[in-house]
Amino acid sequence: MIETGTTRFWVGASTLGALGSPARGIRSLDLDADGLARLGEPIDVGPNPMFLAVSAAAGVLGVVHELADGRISSWTFEGDGLAPFSRVGVTSGDPCHLAFTESGEIAFAANYSGHRVTVHPLAPDASADVVLEAEFSGSGPNVERQAGSHPHQAVLDHDRDRLLVPDLGADRVRVIGLGRLPESLETDDGADIVIHPGAGPRHLVVSGDLAVTANELDRTASLIDLVEGRELAWFPIGPDTEPRGLGCSAIRLTRGGIVLIGDRDADALRGLRLDVEARTLELVGTVPTGGRHPRDLELSHDERFALVADQASDSIAIIALDETGVPLEVVDTVETPAPACLARVP
Repeated sequence: MIETGTTRFWVGASTLGALGSPARGIRSLDLDADGLARLGEPIDVGPNPMFLAVSAAAGVLGVVHELADGRISSWTFEGDGLAPFSRVGVTSGDPCHLAFTESGEIAFAANYSGHRVTVHPLAPDASADVVLEAEFSGSGPNVERQAGSHPHQAVLDHDRDRLLVPDLGADRVRVIGLGRLPESLETDDGADIVIHPGAGPRHLVVSGDLAVTANELDRTASLIDLVEGRELAWFPIGPDTEPRGLGCSAIRLTRGGIVLIGDRDADALRGLRLDVEARTLELVGTVPTGGRHPRDLELSHDERFALVADQASDSIAIIALDETGVPLEVVDTVETPAPACLARVP
């Protein structure tokens, strides 16, 4: 049972050992109101469970297995353990992100090397294979990283009934209409939001009629008008680090208007203040995590803490935040093999 005031996360991890030590599965992590953490034992859910998502409506944990021939699995919560839900389904190449519809009956997977978003029904003991897909093409000026389309995330834009997909390879946020689900997806290249060349948008957050992207390749954050469908401006996440080609990773938005971004060049958590009226972002805080390669981050329910998954150092940093969400300091570090994702249980 989860105690009152405690936030439960599930930690996705690499089982391959390419970056960090090979994990033996995914683990629960409970964080109490004082920032003290307790890790559960590893649970084997299949190979390379690198990204996880939780559907509150369905009570289901979704897992994408980041493999050349990608897989998706789903699980129900059984106390501190898990039980299989739908049968394992095939995605496309190297799935790296997962999002649920509000009902939890459908999941969207972003497939990095597969150049597409795939749609998967999730139901008890039914196949989770692909039933719909949207395939993308395009490229960018970074010849090593942008030779083709690389969808990196799928985000529900509930106010406009659509899916937003940052495409690192093509410098675009793909826009997919959901009004015809489950029969079809609505795709139109003309609806894409174009990001400045070489940015490499990786992840984004939505704030009303605005969105902010974490751009992996040029270490910037872009501000987007979702109504007009255009990039308004972009801002450096920090001028104080020599780029190592790793760049921005995950992004979150606090209730106090602070955009938190993982910086893998600085091995740090950045905090930028979003001014909705002025439509600007200002760097207001940087905290080194003490680990290496901060791949993902998530907030506690009360937003007093941010957890940062440092995959290369086999550690998770617990970072205290001020009342608006500005990062202050690392208060603890939890050791666990190759953490790649932090999925919060609602």
